[in-house]
Amino acid sequence: MAPEHTAYIETLAHVNCGACDGYWGLSDITRTDLTDRDWTCPHCGAENRIGELVEE
Repeated sequence: MAPEHTAYIETLAHVNCGACDGYWGLSDITRTDLTDRDWTCPHCGAENRIGELVEE
């Protein structure tokens, strides 16, 4: 019989661009990492900070 499966828990952030509403994801990231810098949208190139963190 095979060894047990292993599960890894990671933090994912789903980001929506304020300019084009494009969507992208960031993995293994902390709240501080999200809010301490500007981010560039990979779809339209708009650069801005994360304004709202929604926890669901």
